Amino acid sequence: MTEPVNGIRYACLLDTETNGLDPSRDRTIEVAVTLFDVKHAQPVASFASLIRGEAKNEAQPTNGIPAEMLPEARESERVWSAVRWIMEPAQIIIAHNSEFDRQFTPDLGRPWVCSENDIVWPGRVRGGSLVHLALSLGLGVSHAHRAMSDVDILSRCLTRLAEMGHELEPILLYAMRPKAMFHSLAPYDAKDTVKAAGFRWDPDKKIWWRRMAIEDAEKLPFRVRAVS
Repeated sequence: MTEPVNGIRYACLLDTETNGLDPSRDRTIEVAVTLFDVKHAQPVASFASLIRGEAKNEAQPTNGIPAEMLPEARESERVWSAVRWIMEPAQIIIAHNSEFDRQFTPDLGRPWVCSENDIVWPGRVRGGSLVHLALSLGLGVSHAHRAMSDVDILSRCLTRLAEMGHELEPILLYAMRPKAMFHSLAPYDAKDTVKAAGFRWDPDKKIWWRRMAIEDAEKLPFRVRAVS
């Protein structure tokens, strides 16, 4: 169980790389974290490591991690121990598409915020890749898709938000409003509208879904159903 958050001084920015997309059979092969000072909008400390496992990485074309490196990486227990040490002062965890990362992450004892769908970025609708977010804020991106490079992009996006005159703590507290899982009840021909609202398609269950603030669900231009 996590404690209620009344104020945010530090956030843990987190990203994982995995050897596949199915948490029931695939696993985390790399994790990166940055302890971010919300008051000063600057990173404090960072850590990244590959995680030991079998030489298997179906996602190598995307993340570029050679499968042969994994049997020689550091043990999982040591890596997650270091993660917990770095993030100890943090009140929250922020990840881009956090629903994916939290499936591949052990319980870290902090509430999660999704920078893709929970945070209201100025002049930008929710959703979209981290690279597109950075470019929309006028930030250059030279590389992406390794865990530490993606955490660095997210860190720079938050710093830029502060440079634009926005206080980060109120934005993050707003992003933490009570949420629930919702399924879209919109007809098929409205799929573009549903997708634009940040919903994701589950090809197995044949549903559009999104975890979102309950009060925002009431404002959608189509009907939804809350699910447990």
